[in-house]
Amino acid sequence: MADPRMLPPSMRPPKRYIVYEVISESPVIYGELVNAIWTTTMEFLGELGGSEANIWFVHNTYDAKKQTGIIKCRHDNVEKVRAVLALISIVSESKCMIRILGVTGTIKSAKSKYF
Repeated sequence: MADPRMLPPSMRPPKRYIVYEVISESPVIYGELVNAIWTTTMEFLGELGGSEANIWFVHNTYDAKKQTGIIKCRHDNVEKVRAVLALISIVSESKCMIRILGVTGTIKSAKSKYF
């Protein structure tokens, strides 16, 4: 039996990087923000929609002082992910909202434009 191989980049679905900023009354803990986003994703898109969106948190890009970070998703589901982020109003018992700073095709361009 042959060992499974990864798809070459040309055959993988294209992705986009959404740069966001959390505006809140009190500082938001990253783990609780991730939980709020996953919960809202499951409520709004369901399991199938959530898996099709292929949401991935780029952990090492979250800045706790500025409360900014990057989320990766499939290129054809950017609007769904933006809607999920817009629906979030409470994280860890404090009122907050998530503002989209921009959408890019690479992490490098996201960092150079928005950080």
